[in-house]
Formats: sequence, structure tokens, C-alpha cells
Amino acid sequence: MKRLTALLSAAFCTFALIGCTPKEPSVEITDDVNFELLDVMTITNDESNSIYYYYMAQISNDSKETYTTDEVIYSITDQGNDEINPIDEHESMPISTVLPEQTAYIYGYIGFPNSNQEDMGFYFNGIDQFVSFESVNIRLADNHDIQDSDQLKFTIYEDSALKIVVDATQCDATFENGTTTLSNFIITYTNKTEQQIAVPYFEPQATLKGLDLDDFTSLGDFSKMNEEEIKDIDFTQNSLEPKTSEIKGEAYGYVVEYLDPEQSIDCNVGFTFENAAINYKSGTENCFDLDLVSRAFGVTHSMEVSSSDQKAS
Repeated sequence: MKRLTALLSAAFCTFALIGCTPKEPSVEITDDVNFELLDVMTITNDESNSIYYYYMAQISNDSKETYTTDEVIYSITDQGNDEINPIDEHESMPISTVLPEQTAYIYGYIGFPNSNQEDMGFYFNGIDQFVSFESVNIRLADNHDIQDSDQLKFTIYEDSALKIVVDATQCDATFENGTTTLSNFIITYTNKTEQQIAVPYFEPQATLKGLDLDDFTSLGDFSKMNEEEIKDIDFTQNSLEPKTSEIKGEAYGYVVEYLDPEQSIDCNVGFTFENAAINYKSGTENCFDLDLVSRAFGVTHSMEVSSSDQKAS
């Protein structure tokens, strides 16, 4: 009986050791070139029954030859064999070649219907290798973690690793050559950790509640006017206020995909509205609608901004 107990104990220990073998976050994809997963954040949305994976990885070239990132071919699968059709995805690999002794970063996100996936990760078909997302400490978030506020500056998201602050208090609108520009909408991303982290994506959008200048071509060539000149134009028609239109803006600015350790970045976002102007005669308060849209969190945060002395609605 003692011998049987000893054998069972040995078998259990062996099984425990095998079962607890840590998953490796890196794999050699070709001679002296390694892929390493650095960070993963998941956002679960119980309202849309979806889950998004934000990831950051790096390719290290320890060889003596230049490595082309086009050769990095992988799919994101469940347990290395089950491909799932995504509802949304994005990948960014800014560097196309990696010089010897250099590294390149990969950032992306992918969203799926949440069907109780077991072990998501990168599957490299050419070498039959799988790097599990669970090989790193996954940061967890859900749709209830987004904060709302009627203020123009507030923290929209914060956890133990990441803080995101939006600030529309310094927004400024100008008009030049037929185009209205709204600038200085600031999104500040702060990494509170000592490691690199992926950042969830918020899409900034803006709408001008103003004048579509294509409706007023008889009043002059707006493409040659500045702000002072357009302020002097009378847009009333038969003593009636001109029609107010909702004009979508085109966003520009810096997109933050990941942060270095303890790094903080102010992302200055602006919007241009072609052939559009503020109705200066009727007042400029709350003439812009700003939205921050996140498909992962399933939310749209909206705020109203004036063209000069910004006020909360």
C-alpha cells in the first residue's frame, strides 16, 4: 500500500508540473528572429455580447540580416486551431523592415462575439506554433468601466494601469478659405505601470451645427474669405434666420496605440468642416457636438462645445 501511495503521489506531482507549465509569450518565427507578446487588454461588453482583445507585441531581429515584417503571417484563433470570424479588427505594424539587432512593434485589436472562448492567441501556421494571450497578465475591463460627466474635462476611463482624460475646455474654432477648423480637443493617455501597454481606441467625432456654405453661393466666394469677412455677411433670407445644418467634421491628430513605461501623452485632436461656417449672427454657444465613440465599450460620450468661451450644456 505504501508503494502504491508513493506511485500515485509521484504521478500526481508529474501531472501537476505538466499542467502548471507556464505558457511562453515568445516564439522563434525564423532563425534568430523572435515574436514576443508584451501586453493584452480585454474589453467585455455584456450588452452587445462581444469581447475585444487589444494587444501589443514586438519582433526582435537578433540575426545579421534585415528581416521583412511581411513574412510575419499569423491568425488569431482559439486554442490554436479554431478561427473565429471577427466583428471588428485593426492591425498596425509601422515598420516594414527590421534591421539587425533592432525591434519592431505590432499593435492591434480584434473583436468577436463573446462565445466563451477558451484560449485566444496568435497561431503561426508556417511553423505550427501558438502564443496564447494568457501567456501575459491580461488586463480586464468591461462596458461598465466607462465614466460619464457633464463637464468638459474629466477622466473617462481609469484602472490600475491606464488613465484616459478628455479635455474640451481649450477648444478653439477658426474660419479660413471656406473651412471651419475646431482645434485643441485633448485626450491624455497615462501609463501608470513600469511596462509597455496597449491602449484601447476611442474614435473622436464632431458635428458643426452651422451653415452649409453650398446653400449660399450667391453671397460670395467663401473660399477666399477669412473669419472677419464672413462674420460681416448677412445670411438671413427674407428676414428669416438661415437654415441650420449638421455638418460632419473630418478628424485629424495623433492616435495613441501603446504607451511606454510611465509615459503620458497629450493627443491633440482637431476637426475640419469643409464649406461650412458657424452662424455668428445667431450666437456661437454649443454649436459643436463632440463625440468619443468606442465600439469595444459600446458607448458614445457626447459633449457640446462653444466656438469661443466653452461652456457645458
